[in-house]
Amino acid sequence: MTGQSKHALTVETTHDEHALQSYVSALRMFTLRDVGGGLRNIYENRVKPDFVKHEKREPSTEHEVRHAMMKDPYCATWSSMMRACQEMIWASVIPSIERSQPELNRKATPKQSKNLLGSLKLNDNIKIPKYLSACDIHLMPGNYHTERAKADISQGALYDRGVYVYSGGYGGPNQDAIGRSLTEYLKMKFPNFNPKKVLDVGCTVGQNTLPLKETFRDADVHAIDVSAPMLRYAHGRSESLGYGLHLSQMDAESMQYEDSSFDLVVSIIFLHETSRSAMKNILKECKRVLKSGGLMIHMELPRTHDMDPFDAFYIDWDSYYNNEPFYQAFTSTDMRKAIIDAGFKDSNYLEIKIPDYYSVDQNLFLAAVDNDGKNSELGGRMGESIQWTGWGAWN
Repeated sequence: MTGQSKHALTVETTHDEHALQSYVSALRMFTLRDVGGGLRNIYENRVKPDFVKHEKREPSTEHEVRHAMMKDPYCATWSSMMRACQEMIWASVIPSIERSQPELNRKATPKQSKNLLGSLKLNDNIKIPKYLSACDIHLMPGNYHTERAKADISQGALYDRGVYVYSGGYGGPNQDAIGRSLTEYLKMKFPNFNPKKVLDVGCTVGQNTLPLKETFRDADVHAIDVSAPMLRYAHGRSESLGYGLHLSQMDAESMQYEDSSFDLVVSIIFLHETSRSAMKNILKECKRVLKSGGLMIHMELPRTHDMDPFDAFYIDWDSYYNNEPFYQAFTSTDMRKAIIDAGFKDSNYLEIKIPDYYSVDQNLFLAAVDNDGKNSELGGRMGESIQWTGWGAWN
């Protein structure tokens, strides 16, 4: 696991804590790539033939594949290892955060200073949506929003380090791979597009928000989330790294912005953690706050309708075993229809597939930009040969 960039809120680990986190990260990558790499062979040579023998046909849906695969000891072992690794990630990160919590909260408390580059606005009356409060997404204890003390940021620290351990550092030192891939795509594909006001919806700790500010230096970059701990952490982190972000605690279903406020509205791996009904409202709100001529784009998981049943089963594993209850609902959604239903014109619809900026040769990235990744066969899991998928529209 490569080194994570440090900032004012970086949690210091002991030798043993760091060693454990590195081990857990390596174990997860081994489980994902080496053990998981054998699943297709098990399916083709053992599970599918047995299914055909009994059903007189091949599996036609990911659900049939899942039911058949989970009966096989190899797949069941892989699944158990993946689940155990996810739980171990959080268990390896929590001790250092608990030890550092008082000092972290003190550092993150906003100071009234003329030297602040950005701003932080919290809403004590906000109601956490049920799609977040009902379970701990990603099995992360406390989910995004739990507060254990006044002005608490511990969930932000847990998410920041936990995601890094989860990805094995594949998201780059700042864990901004998706945001970086998107901004590199935008400046290469649309060199004359220079948004003056940008919104990141569901920003968590702002890892993928910073490339927006770095790329569009003259723009006012705003970001929203329902979680106060995430936003407090994002504020302290971005200020210490020299980026001025305007962070606000809002529900994306009812943004407190005027109509036609932004030139660019984005989200990064956000929609699949909302419900179907919430996503409809969020897309309509994105349309409302977007200026005429502006761009909306949501970077997300690949849709499974384009995949064979085995690949769809593999992608949607998280929906069943990693506390991602809306994962499968999103991957089966017709995003073109959803965006048109939100009020965008079909002729302005945009869909892209781009390789991870940090993981591929520059020429391969440029080629993907030229054809929007239409010929790409890369996958959608961190730690593999990965691509990011985006859906959106011009207004």
